[in-house]
Amino acid sequence: MKPLRFFALGICFCICFLGLSACQTFDGVVKDLESIKLPALKNSTATSAEKLVYSGNCPSVEAVAELQSLSEFTDITDQSDYNLISSVEIINMQSACNYDERAVTIDLSMNFSGALGPQGRAPSSFSYPFFVAITSARGEILAKEIFAASLNYEPGQTTKLYSEKLRQIIPIENKDHGARYKVLVGFQLTPDQLAFNRRAIADEIAQKEAEEKLLREAEKMKKSAFESGTQNAQEQATKDYISQPVTITP
Repeated sequence: MKPLRFFALGICFCICFLGLSACQTFDGVVKDLESIKLPALKNSTATSAEKLVYSGNCPSVEAVAELQSLSEFTDITDQSDYNLISSVEIINMQSACNYDERAVTIDLSMNFSGALGPQGRAPSSFSYPFFVAITSARGEILAKEIFAASLNYEPGQTTKLYSEKLRQIIPIENKDHGARYKVLVGFQLTPDQLAFNRRAIADEIAQKEAEEKLLREAEKMKKSAFESGTQNAQEQATKDYISQPVTITP
């Protein structure tokens, strides 16, 4: 079984934001974290499982859309499909939280879906850097740590699924404030990789808008044809009624 990745909010910041009485140093925060009792991962009981159920006050967890995938090319100046070595995407993120007396513990699981491109060869191994960051309610990054997702392709394999589990700890006294925090996940990209993702997202949005426009036009034409057909039918019925001979009986 793969060991659980551990990530603690260990930075020098004014703890008044976290509800404590004074500013602490990094060493002080680490000392506090060491004293926190964490929920067991193995042989968990029904009671411990219930504590991990979302209560509405858990920090939100999400993947940053522009940083959710990573693509490698043989030529960064020509990011065409035929130059693709490999690609990977973060999928199926799930999270649960548990409050201790002085902290909220977030258990996070995610999958990495990888694929080899035309320039990729198996067997081969790829290591993709990804980050986990904690932000405040104002969007300020309080902590960030970089990990690596390793995907190993065997001969004949062109796709790979890799799973990862992490645990984040945020020192906090009032669990009602937990929802103020946000946990962000994404790949550590180069400027060229980020630009590629942004173009792909823009193209996807443009394509979706074009498809919706075509649907609207098709519906409009369908409605127009229906109204035109109804009008023609009414006109024809009127003509038929008028043209019918009227018989007058004495």
